[in-house]
Amino acid sequence: MAPAAIQNAAASLQSNDAFQAGESLGDSLIDRGVDAVTADESADEYDFQVVDEKGHVVKETTAEEWDADGLAHADIMGVVRVIGGAMIGIAVLVVVLNEIFSIESISNTSGPFGGVVDSLESTGVAALSLLVVGLLVAAANRVMGFFGGGGM
Repeated sequence: MAPAAIQNAAASLQSNDAFQAGESLGDSLIDRGVDAVTADESADEYDFQVVDEKGHVVKETTAEEWDADGLAHADIMGVVRVIGGAMIGIAVLVVVLNEIFSIESISNTSGPFGGVVDSLESTGVAALSLLVVGLLVAAANRVMGFFGGGGM
């Protein structure tokens, strides 16, 4: 009895004018969507537009031209490698200098070159700090160059 009641209810719903209008509207929207997705690509000369931050169209181009111009690829991985390599180099330098300055013969500053060792220990730290800050500024300058700024 229940399957017959469900079939009768489904038939009465499908015969309703509102249901048929919704079904035809849905079918037409799906057809329009399929037509928009499968439209002939040769009809449009350009695939997309390059727009700046103010909304002005800078360039109309195809995907192939965009890729060939190199605009779709940022060379940021090379910059990351350089920055990472420099930071690792600085870290290794700090570890090596720390080990050198912890040797007992270096720690004895009563010899003729004791002033040089003290000078290296004080100005060396400042120089390494300035080197790290300079590297960070150069890295930020280069990364901002990818976004159209950069300062230099």
